Amino acid sequence: MVPGILLYGAPGTGKTHLVRGVAKSCNASVLDVSPAELFRMYIGESEKAIKALFSLARKLHPCIIFIDEADALFRMRSDSDREWYRGIISQLLQEWDGFASDVSKWVLVILATNRPYDLDEAVLRRVPRKICVGLPSLKGREKILEIHLRDERLAEDVDLRSIAERTPDFTGSDLKNLCVVAAYRSIYEELPRWNTPPAAETVTDPKSAKTTMEAGQQSQRLLKASHFSLAMQEVSMSVSKDSLIRIRNFQDQNAKHLETGSTRKKLIPTQLGEQQMYLISHALRRN
Repeated sequence: MVPGILLYGAPGTGKTHLVRGVAKSCNASVLDVSPAELFRMYIGESEKAIKALFSLARKLHPCIIFIDEADALFRMRSDSDREWYRGIISQLLQEWDGFASDVSKWVLVILATNRPYDLDEAVLRRVPRKICVGLPSLKGREKILEIHLRDERLAEDVDLRSIAERTPDFTGSDLKNLCVVAAYRSIYEELPRWNTPPAAETVTDPKSAKTTMEAGQQSQRLLKASHFSLAMQEVSMSVSKDSLIRIRNFQDQNAKHLETGSTRKKLIPTQLGEQQMYLISHALRRN
């Protein structure tokens, strides 16, 4: 069985949503673990929490142990590390190796991180499948915009293709923020008209008039191209160029390692796409 999978890439690219989607397609339980949940105040409590985690995973199999922000837990060890920290990591790695060799239990560890280059080498050896979740393509950005705006009224001058072309380095999270800010711009534009009281002769029942005005407010919101233009002045790419370069360098190093490895390793995908998404789901089903 595969010991583990590493998902790495810029923040906001959907690594967590990917794990949830794969788990749902495989009918597997997910134990979402954060590093803060494993670090306890008293000595020995962290080791007990780790044992309880893997014991629960065995009982819930098929199960996925998902550790987000893995670099905070599995950072590269050094001589200055405290003894208690080394003990926690050693205990976790031993438990990991224990169920990886147990073919009767379907348990998989998936790590997600924005900083793969900070992970310890011992951890990288336990995740032979390293998959880069990159920035969305032009077609992907257009599809993300369609999903976030599916319940909105769009003016005729709104061209999602054009918006996608103007946001080349945006992540999925950035595109969501862009849609939210554009919606707020539309609301701000409509506020003066909404605050205007109705004519006196048309008001028969205050409650019904209020209900009608609220319904009109909801139905009258219209997103225009100008709203998106204003939103682009407020929302910018959240990923720095330096971070993208370091992630790309890690990906290149991983690709060189695969080229020098066995034939089987050469078939392991390193860039996530539609075919790779299918390969992950298929591998999890097979295991």
